[in-house]
Amino acid sequence: MDRQRGKGRTLNEYLDPYPYFGRLRESGRVVQIRTAFAGDGWLITRYADAQRLAGDPRLSVDAKHAGPELRKRLEQFKFRFVDSFPDHMLIVDPPEHTRLRRLISKEFTPGRVAALKPYIRRTVDELLDVVPVDRPIDLVATLAAPLPVMVIARLLGIRREDADFLQPLVSALIELPTDSEVAARIDKARAELWDYLSGVVADKRKSPDRALLSALITAHDEGDLLSDTELTAMAAVLFAGGAETTAHAIGSGVLLLQRHPEQWRRLIERPQLIPSAVEELLRFESPVTLGLIRFAAEDITIGEVTIPRGDLVFVGLATANHDGQRFEQPEQFDITRQQNAHLAFGRGVHYCLGAGLARIELTTVFSVLLSRFPRLRLAEKPTEVQWRSAALRGPSALSVILES
Repeated sequence: MDRQRGKGRTLNEYLDPYPYFGRLRESGRVVQIRTAFAGDGWLITRYADAQRLAGDPRLSVDAKHAGPELRKRLEQFKFRFVDSFPDHMLIVDPPEHTRLRRLISKEFTPGRVAALKPYIRRTVDELLDVVPVDRPIDLVATLAAPLPVMVIARLLGIRREDADFLQPLVSALIELPTDSEVAARIDKARAELWDYLSGVVADKRKSPDRALLSALITAHDEGDLLSDTELTAMAAVLFAGGAETTAHAIGSGVLLLQRHPEQWRRLIERPQLIPSAVEELLRFESPVTLGLIRFAAEDITIGEVTIPRGDLVFVGLATANHDGQRFEQPEQFDITRQQNAHLAFGRGVHYCLGAGLARIELTTVFSVLLSRFPRLRLAEKPTEVQWRSAALRGPSALSVILES
């Protein structure tokens, strides 16, 4: 079996992983890497393979297909935040995945998401109204982190005042459990979030409203209903996955535009470019940097490399999004890019259900920032920005000065 290694370095050593990913793409379509949180695994490096394999049934999301040593590590640390909760569609394959997704999709519709637009705009304005101008603020703490939690709370029918309680729990779930102390903190957050959301589901059964969670309680397909465990897990995954990815995309996007001031000025002059700018932000700086975590359900040969059954596989989203065989001048950040079929939201049956909501939030945030604070600027050097050591990539804080 031919195994190509990624220079023997851990991925989390790289604040800017893209040159490293570029070297891996050059070395092979699939390379063996070593991660600080999950040990050895395989990285699919190129766009064509990532696009095809993201939906390949031979790569399973179900940890039952992990080899014995990998399964021990999963049970010890739960390094995938999706393993924190049972009975949800991100950890099962068809046909069970098909059943869950069908039931949820009946109510999690584009129309329900679009109806949140006024609330999202109002919330962005309210969050920015209370922060000082003309002196440094942390844009992550004041806007990027709280907004998505508040939006998902609204979507599910959860009280807005509970968002302050939920946000740190959600944030803790995507930390990498590299030691027992961090693992204990994640376990505590997981238990508190589950207890809270279980109570919400019970309350909605007694006193339903018109929000998504109540709708899901009554959603049915040929008599099939979601169980309380499935409802609670779905709500938890929406928070843990949807809120944090969007928060990271906001922080990364603002930083990226500040690193390319000519693109910021172009958006001020032509705000109609904001939707295409959002797509380029997602391509260039995908929150899910390393990739979709999968388990080889059988031996898989890609080119000259065979991935053994039971091994850990990362379908590389970020490296695929910088593949020069798919994107012209991939290392150029261009908000006018037309051919931009990026993989930031995945592909196949597990394509992100919340992609539409994320796009609305990002479009709204950048529309408000550009219109209200066209002279926004960083209060620190881009090289001084601290990035989170977590399952998702984004700034842990971003010091900016808001100027109109």
